[in-house]
Amino acid sequence: MVLSIELKDVLQELIDNLMVNPQQMRNMAYDLKPLTKDDVEVAFGIFVGYVIGGFAELFFESQKRSMTSSELIEVRKILFERALEMKKAIAYVRAQESQS
Repeated sequence: MVLSIELKDVLQELIDNLMVNPQQMRNMAYDLKPLTKDDVEVAFGIFVGYVIGGFAELFFESQKRSMTSSELIEVRKILFERALEMKKAIAYVRAQESQS
């Protein structure tokens, strides 16, 4: 099965909504700073986790089933296509913090 256009739109919207406030991910990553070296990478991982978890929940609620492997591959493809954009949003927050 492939994701419907509506579900793809929901996934894109979820990513867009999280990119409005990437500071949240940066704050969580900063809290882990003693355990990590690169808080931008950690923030990116948190961001991806939020997207995957949030979309999986929305998918299950709307479809009443888990995603198939082909649907998961599509989700990963969309995430990969938007990964640089997400990382730039997180890095922008970091740059703003260092200028303050």
